[in-house]
Amino acid sequence: MITIDTFIDIPLLICALSSFILLSLLFIMKIKRTSKVSIVFFIALAIILAGSFYCYYEEHYIYFVFAIISAQIISLPYLIFKAFDNPKKREAKKAAKKTAEITISKDNDMVSKAVIAQIEEKNKRIIDTSKDIISKMSSFFSSENSMENFLEYCNDLLTQRINADGCVILVPDDYDNTLAVKSFKGSFPPPYKLPDDLPHKPIRVETNLRFAQFQMQDNIFGEIFTTGEPALISDSIKDPRIYQNGPEDFLRCGSYIFTPIKQVDETIGVIALSRNPDKEKFSKDDFETALILADAVSTAMKPLYSFLDYAEHTELNKGGSIASKYQKDLLPAKLPVIPGIQIGCFSNPAENVCGDFYDMIVSRRDRVSFVMADVAGKGMNSLIVMIMIRAILRLAVNTAQSAATILSWANRGICLDTSKIDHFASIALINYDSTTKTAEIATCGNNPVYLYTASTKEITQISTPTEPMGVTKETVFKDFKLNMNSGDIIVTCTDGLLESLNENGVQYSSENLKKVITKNSTLNAKDLTNRIKDDLKKYTGIAQQYDDQSVLVIKIQ
Repeated sequence: MITIDTFIDIPLLICALSSFILLSLLFIMKIKRTSKVSIVFFIALAIILAGSFYCYYEEHYIYFVFAIISAQIISLPYLIFKAFDNPKKREAKKAAKKTAEITISKDNDMVSKAVIAQIEEKNKRIIDTSKDIISKMSSFFSSENSMENFLEYCNDLLTQRINADGCVILVPDDYDNTLAVKSFKGSFPPPYKLPDDLPHKPIRVETNLRFAQFQMQDNIFGEIFTTGEPALISDSIKDPRIYQNGPEDFLRCGSYIFTPIKQVDETIGVIALSRNPDKEKFSKDDFETALILADAVSTAMKPLYSFLDYAEHTELNKGGSIASKYQKDLLPAKLPVIPGIQIGCFSNPAENVCGDFYDMIVSRRDRVSFVMADVAGKGMNSLIVMIMIRAILRLAVNTAQSAATILSWANRGICLDTSKIDHFASIALINYDSTTKTAEIATCGNNPVYLYTASTKEITQISTPTEPMGVTKETVFKDFKLNMNSGDIIVTCTDGLLESLNENGVQYSSENLKKVITKNSTLNAKDLTNRIKDDLKKYTGIAQQYDDQSVLVIKIQ
């Protein structure tokens, strides 16, 4: 029997199709943003669409009713909210919220402007302070003790600007890895433990501070230098880094400011300021001012250091150039022709050193004296000592005295010199008697003498290291006497040759020199010298050398 329920599938499909179309339109509106659509409608239509299909396939029409009821329940709260909503009130709340946000934004802008103004003011203070210090620093370029005078000026400036009672400026000693006081002003109670045997008197305590060497640890100065972090110590009694040395008033510690002097990431010094305990403690503003001044001091120190380095280098170059010119004039213009022996030599002076010289003195028929010397010092200093030693030896070899005695005379003459320049030298003196083919050798310092024996093809070192010339006039030197035969070779050199470095930092050493001598022993003295020179050049390559390189070769015919 056909009833109205027979056609129930048709409205279900129509409902499903219309729900799908409506849902699609809602998605299009959402994507194109043509109107605001609540998510509630999406959910309600999706439920109706799903319920219609489910009823169509399962033929349980009660589910369609549940789908309709569920869609209504989901839509009901939204519709109630919209029915009783007050748009004007809602708009007023939005306006109030927006006004509050604008107010907060303005307040933030005012705070930001205030912060920016503070930063600008701080930067202006830094720039102005740096300008003042750099302008003043230029006046120290032409003065003696430029750096010391500049630090004294900085000390006065720091003390005045921060109203401190005392100030010390310390810089590192690169050789000892310690900190030393380079400027000291006012009252500065030592924040470190004083030596137990030091009397607690102001002049003794101040002297101790001026000349103390501070390690890079276990004291407040070393800690600030190592960490590179400044410190404000308002109450030194409560700070374990400050040592309380005694009850005396001048030793009572008040407040301190410690700040490193830094250039980029490198610490080059420490500034320490003190204020007596009976006065107001250092404030954060004082601390900030100290940091600004420390930056300005650092900025000024860099060009001053550069200028001093340049001036020193220029002076060394000037002195080295003059000394090098005169040193060349002291060397023999050409090698003498001596019957029975061959001679070869060369000398490569290093820049600004000029400490090596050699000499060949035909003093008598039975004596030819050979000298290889390495004078300590650089430039003009070494040239002066070189001239003194050369003059003494040229006079003394004309006597009948032995080589050791001649060195002793020269040593006494040098030791009598009371000038402040270094007057030390390493010397090898070789007296050769061609009538008897005997050699008499005496050395002082580090200049070695080697003997190549042709009959055994062995090479040995004749000399032994001793005190250099110029240490003390009581130094005793020793003679070595050798009987020479045809083909024997005597070689002496300075330590600059043996200590020449290759590109890996390894020294040339006596072993390489011995190998070249042994391998080329059949050559004449001049060619053998050239082989030594070539081998040395090949070994060192492009590595920079820091000392003169000299060698003297004597071959018996």
